[in-house]
Amino acid sequence: MASVRLLIIGIVSALVLVSCGVVAAPANAPAQPELVAMPTVAPAAPAVGAPSLERDGSVAPDQRLPPFSERLVIKNASVSLEVASVTEAEAAIRQKAEQLGGFVVGVQTYGSGDSMQSTITFRVPAARFEEALSGVEGLARKVLSRSVSGDDVTEEYVDLESRLRNLEATRDRLLDLLARAEKVEDALRVNEALTDIQGQIEQIKGRMQYLKQNAAMSTITAELRPVPPPPVIIEEDAWQPEHVAREALRGLIEFGQGVVNLAIVLAIWSPVWLPVALFLRWVWLKVVRGRKKLQAPIPPGMPPAAPMAPPTEGSASSLG
Repeated sequence: MASVRLLIIGIVSALVLVSCGVVAAPANAPAQPELVAMPTVAPAAPAVGAPSLERDGSVAPDQRLPPFSERLVIKNASVSLEVASVTEAEAAIRQKAEQLGGFVVGVQTYGSGDSMQSTITFRVPAARFEEALSGVEGLARKVLSRSVSGDDVTEEYVDLESRLRNLEATRDRLLDLLARAEKVEDALRVNEALTDIQGQIEQIKGRMQYLKQNAAMSTITAELRPVPPPPVIIEEDAWQPEHVAREALRGLIEFGQGVVNLAIVLAIWSPVWLPVALFLRWVWLKVVRGRKKLQAPIPPGMPPAAPMAPPTEGSASSLG
């Protein structure tokens, strides 16, 4: 606030210096500028029962803020709920907001069917904030999370009121100077300063209105989720006898097709492999029969044949 006061004093001093050229000096006297009387900007007189001011013009720290019941607090709440039906819960919240004098700000929906989720934001009068929050939580099977916050903007609002009073007083003084200006240049400069002051006044009024509206209407955001289905004993995709039977039948059919295909190939290629197979079988039989003759057992009761003696010269001549 001290910076605003310095700004006001600077503007007033500049305007006073500019207005010095308006008054003409006497012809036989040295030029002495005549200053236009300009009272300093004084704050508005305090009303009866209003907080007293300190020497520097500011409100005493223990008296500048209103009592607790008149404070400006912007309330916000956010809850996450599990509900039986997201659609029905959303409709109930809309109806509840209208009954309490509020309105819905926005709705976001995700998914569809039994898995649909929704986030709804609505505003209600601050006096019905607790009632609205309790009503929303009453729709839930289970409250997953809950967050409530409040932003006290009373001090900012009081500061804005003080700045607004000072700026309006400065504007009134500038309007008085503008009405008394005799030169166009002086009027333009005063009008420029007046435009700047008026812009600051409108900006402060807009901010004050914003704070009052947000403190008067509280915001609640509710995230709605469906209740998860109960767990099943056997998962739907865990065991499928029909699927197993189909896979087994498919495997049997594929195996039969493979056997038939092999038989067709062998039949077509029989002129090539059949003679070779017959020859190999004949060779194998000959080998087996030869082994059997060498390993034939001696009948019982028959002495084993004596080994033949080598022929002598006499026997050889007799044979001759």
